[in-house]
Amino acid sequence: MLPTMNRRHYLAAGLLLTLGSLSFYFRENLTVATFSTPSQEHILYPPRPPITFTATPAGDRRLRATLEANERRYQETIKTRTKAIEKAGGRDLPAYTKPTGVDSYILWDFFIPAFSCPFPVSRVGDMGDGGKWVCGLERATHQSSCVIYSMGVDKQSSFEKEVLEQGKDCQVYGFDFSVSDWGPQLRGDAQFSSRTHFYPWKIGAVDNHAANPKEYSLQGIMKELGHDFIDILKIDIEGSEFEALKSVIESFKGQPLPFGQLQIELHIGWSGVNTVGALDDFWTMLEDAGLRPFWTELNLLALMWLGGGPFFAEWSFINIRGKHALIDDSLPEFP
Repeated sequence: MLPTMNRRHYLAAGLLLTLGSLSFYFRENLTVATFSTPSQEHILYPPRPPITFTATPAGDRRLRATLEANERRYQETIKTRTKAIEKAGGRDLPAYTKPTGVDSYILWDFFIPAFSCPFPVSRVGDMGDGGKWVCGLERATHQSSCVIYSMGVDKQSSFEKEVLEQGKDCQVYGFDFSVSDWGPQLRGDAQFSSRTHFYPWKIGAVDNHAANPKEYSLQGIMKELGHDFIDILKIDIEGSEFEALKSVIESFKGQPLPFGQLQIELHIGWSGVNTVGALDDFWTMLEDAGLRPFWTELNLLALMWLGGGPFFAEWSFINIRGKHALIDDSLPEFP
């Protein structure tokens, strides 16, 4: 018999020889499986306005692929919403019911942020009232011609201040007929004075400069100020948002909307939007125009102050049409 140590050496050597032989065998006899994404002819879209995501031939197509996958999933969510509304009782349902058991609902159960922003999402501005959820803040503001619109200022400008701190070349335009200046976070701050512009105008569906205060539509403001695109559009105008957005969508007549993303507070019960069907009509209009919701936050302060139902909610939408930094990877690679 071999000594114990020698037996161990021989066994180890034999094991290594066997493993080496197996490795050689697999390299010579096996092929590596490859995977490919489905061809375009296998991707089926419902009869919605065509959405095209652009990319350079040699560029990074991950953004395009991500957006296309998100859109396919979102179209399924639209079908699910329609079925859920019918199952609950139809479009004439009021905004919410009092808790009675399994059949209770609130309007927001049917409208969810089912689209994923392809970049980091961050809450910009103060905690609580004033903050907004933004898609790809660094990418959206990393441009020499960055333009931000803030419609509805009141006494809160923490959102605008943080955007200015992040986007060193951004210009921020504020509109509010109920106050005479920015909120205390920006008012009198010399470091931002050259990049902030405040107008005591009322936001609505039409342009009526003879009114007091002057009334402007979004498209009218852009024409007045000489802008053709807004990187971030924030709207909080106490119920006037429904007619204002309807007006700008109708004015562009199927063309891509002139902003990259929308942060908006919706006020249910105002402007006649007080049923599930009324909000569904408004929501469908936004979807047909290329807007996709990626975040939401109920205004719990309003619920506490006003009582009643959860009528106010913050929403964030990304525009998946047109050509801008959040959807087009043929543009320069921003952070």
